[in-house]
Amino acid sequence: MRLYAAGQEYAIENKADIAVTIMNIVEQIVKEQSLVFCGFQIDGEEFYGDLAEFFMERGTSIESVVAILLTEDQLKQDTLISIESYIRNALPILDKLYNDFYNGPSEETWNDLGQLVEGLEWISKAAEFTDSRELLDYREEAGNIGIAVSQQDTGLIGDIIQFEIIPRFEKARDTLVAMVGGVHVDIN
Repeated sequence: MRLYAAGQEYAIENKADIAVTIMNIVEQIVKEQSLVFCGFQIDGEEFYGDLAEFFMERGTSIESVVAILLTEDQLKQDTLISIESYIRNALPILDKLYNDFYNGPSEETWNDLGQLVEGLEWISKAAEFTDSRELLDYREEAGNIGIAVSQQDTGLIGDIIQFEIIPRFEKARDTLVAMVGGVHVDIN
């Protein structure tokens, strides 16, 4: 099996403690080169979970493992690009979502709201690693939605989406496009 990390190639025997061996190599590179470990690409597929468990499931069929290592600046830039892409793709959906809450939400509408709250929480957490925390902190909006849901106030949910989230998403989109140099990443 081959491990690729920070421009280096390592031949590693695929035995019981391979995950420990890989992590030791990656940790040493991270320390020596001041990089941030983000995950792996295993046989061309991104992986962010428990490496030992993955090796137990796949066994000796794994041919290559690439450690995803970035500088702090690269990680911040990639995070901002991901957030900008999420926001840009979410905006058209939010217009429909707030109208659905005004007109009587369906089960799908509630599912979409759950995904929105997860997205708000993800953005807020991811923004902690950037210089854009204030712009991208949506914890208050997520909390307000939680209160409105507990009160079963679908009109208030629609208002929060229409008057709080959409304007902030539009501002964040415009700011992020300028920050990341106009780079758009289309995930569709």
